[in-house]
Amino acid sequence: MNRSTLPLLALFALIGASTAAAQMQPVAVRAVPVELQKVQPHHRFTGSLRAISRGSVAALEDGRVLEVTVREGATVKQNDVIAIVDSRRLEAQQGELQAALLTAQALVSQRQAELRQTKLDLERSHTLVGRNAISQQQHEHNETEVAVAEARLATDQRRIAEIERQIELMQVRLDDTTVRAPYDAQVIARLAQPGEWIKAGEPFVTLVSTGKIEAWLEIPERYSGVLSQYAQQPTVKIVGNDQQFTASSAKRVHEVHPRTRTFQFVLTLEDPEHELSPGMSVDAWLPIGPEQDDLTVPKDAVVRAGGAAYVYKAVEGEKGTIAVRQPIQVKYETANLIVIDAIGLAPGDKVIIEGNERLLPNTPIAVTEVQPPSRQAEAKLDRQPL
Repeated sequence: MNRSTLPLLALFALIGASTAAAQMQPVAVRAVPVELQKVQPHHRFTGSLRAISRGSVAALEDGRVLEVTVREGATVKQNDVIAIVDSRRLEAQQGELQAALLTAQALVSQRQAELRQTKLDLERSHTLVGRNAISQQQHEHNETEVAVAEARLATDQRRIAEIERQIELMQVRLDDTTVRAPYDAQVIARLAQPGEWIKAGEPFVTLVSTGKIEAWLEIPERYSGVLSQYAQQPTVKIVGNDQQFTASSAKRVHEVHPRTRTFQFVLTLEDPEHELSPGMSVDAWLPIGPEQDDLTVPKDAVVRAGGAAYVYKAVEGEKGTIAVRQPIQVKYETANLIVIDAIGLAPGDKVIIEGNERLLPNTPIAVTEVQPPSRQAEAKLDRQPL
């Protein structure tokens, strides 16, 4: 190819690209105005999830394991049967106690009859001693017989009560051979198998509670006063999947680590679908002060790439509206908004919230403006019936 033709080819390519750009159809996007709002300052804290309850369910009685009803991964409800231990020895002991109870009850009946007889003898001796028909010594002997009969009856009645308590204890031990879940949980380890001999205190399974889970955040001690005041029901984000959960309660652990100078802030999360697992990493933007005026944009407006954050601003030009990339600094996040700091943005500027993922700088756009989040909330309140 003649070298003299190369500049001409490059010129034609440039002209063709310019013509294509000029003929590019505007990209349909949706945008909202930047707002200056009163928002609480927030700070990002990190932590991890922990189960509210975790532990091994142990045997309460020695015996041969008849059945372990669950395996790893199984979900159990409170009082569901987990394992069954052979109870035949305890049942035999309970039968022995019940027989002893019948014997004791029969003996009490005998003592009651003996007491009635000694009382009759005492009544007769009381009459006879008044007539000098018997000696005073014989009368006193009859009185002693009544006292002895009463003592024997009381002793045997207490024996009945003792046996009844032993039977109650034996029933408790029999109930303990059926091992039940202490709370709603998932089985994470099965530690005993049918046919094995297990001793009291040895575990059947290891459980992790379900339904609720706690997010433990590490908080620098300088925030100890403000969190208890402002952070009551914050939102927690699961780092691995970006899911967000609103805490149902929050509490501070009143102990500062001597080396890290941090304390732990515990948030309780509802997890009815069992989506969360202990050990997951979490972060949370927690309020750390009173409200102040700041620029805000919806979370959908912010694009993050390569460690930088930016928005696309709709700018009117001579040939129509174009998308201008505007770098921003994220100050903090709330549940629905991102509070930003940007030199090139002002209240009322339109930022793109839908369609911004596929944009390039200076792309022609066709903007559909929607209401900002604050006005959407106001409109929703106005539509509510009185």
